[in-house]
Amino acid sequence: MLKHVSAHLDKISTGFDLFAFMSGQTLAEGVFEDRFGRVKRRFTVAIDGHLDGERLTLDEQFHFDDGAEESRTWILERGADGTFSGICGDAVRPARGVLQDDHATMSATLRIAVAGRQIALDFDDAFYPINDVTLLNRSRLSKWGVRVGQVLIVFRKL
Repeated sequence: MLKHVSAHLDKISTGFDLFAFMSGQTLAEGVFEDRFGRVKRRFTVAIDGHLDGERLTLDEQFHFDDGAEESRTWILERGADGTFSGICGDAVRPARGVLQDDHATMSATLRIAVAGRQIALDFDDAFYPINDVTLLNRSRLSKWGVRVGQVLIVFRKL
């Protein structure tokens, strides 16, 4: 049985395309952990992705466990040599990413509401496909180079 599972993972982990995966409807569930690994917030995200050539628009609707709701729209564009860039309304500067055969990475600085004020946090994301309908995301958050926590998210295609 393990041989069958391993063969299946080898088949789906090569040729990963983040843009193609995020095109269409996706539901994500995640947690924010502080730097000590304590879960501080849980959330779900309904994502509607529209791929138009080399541009991917992601409309995200966040629902948090404390009742808060947020929206974000990302516009990602493929660059040369497997790179991409992205912008959204709360980005301090354009995000930069790299698309690889078996995963993708992205770095961004976003203004995030914390205790009633906006704080710029650096996000270092890694996206790992599990199969054709499941994607894992780990985002390490830092401020002035000091780790403040991480976000863990599971994306599922609808």
